[in-house]
Amino acid sequence: MSVISEHDVHLSSFEPVAKCVKSMCPKCKASRMYFCYDCRTPQPGVFTPSVKLPCSVDIIKHPKEKNSKSSALHYVHDYSKDSEEERRTTAIIFPSASAISVEEFVRTRGEIKRIVVLDCTWFQVGVMQKTPQIQGLQHVSLQSYRTAFWRPQHKVPETGLATIEAIYYSLREYQELGLKETYSGEFDDLLYWFFLTKHFVDEKQTEYFKRKEEKEEKNK
Repeated sequence: MSVISEHDVHLSSFEPVAKCVKSMCPKCKASRMYFCYDCRTPQPGVFTPSVKLPCSVDIIKHPKEKNSKSSALHYVHDYSKDSEEERRTTAIIFPSASAISVEEFVRTRGEIKRIVVLDCTWFQVGVMQKTPQIQGLQHVSLQSYRTAFWRPQHKVPETGLATIEAIYYSLREYQELGLKETYSGEFDDLLYWFFLTKHFVDEKQTEYFKRKEEKEEKNK
């Protein structure tokens, strides 16, 4: 399994946000860089890519998962109040014992109109999957992928994806395997902020190891 990188996707240029500095969010007055993760709005004048998805995506975030550390933002919906048709066409991405593939979902239940993703650590997922509002929804498991996330969780395998990675891969599988349509990077920009952050983290790590190496050379 290979790890996806920013060179494997067609992302919008990082140049428009290269010189961004923190400014006050117009709504909550907090200091934010690119967007306010509490108000879920971009900062004034900051470039924000847009994408068209093959279906809706809902993200349910664990209450203890900080907005600032989340790779995707959320809102909560009570699926138990949906119609039978709405529930039949909703897939929750979770590799449980009852999970089926995206391809099987489409073959047996028809098109997916909404994908639900749980935004939490792998140690919180046991509690999250017991949430009353999502009971009865069909679980769907993805093919195996390696995460590109820079902050791995302790004792979690490299196949444990970040939330935005799970969203990206689930949509790609739905378009390619479910709808049988060629994917040409239509929603690669879902990973725009993910790879921008990773690029920043990688630079900081490179600087750290360089300073460490220089210090060791001086101490010889």
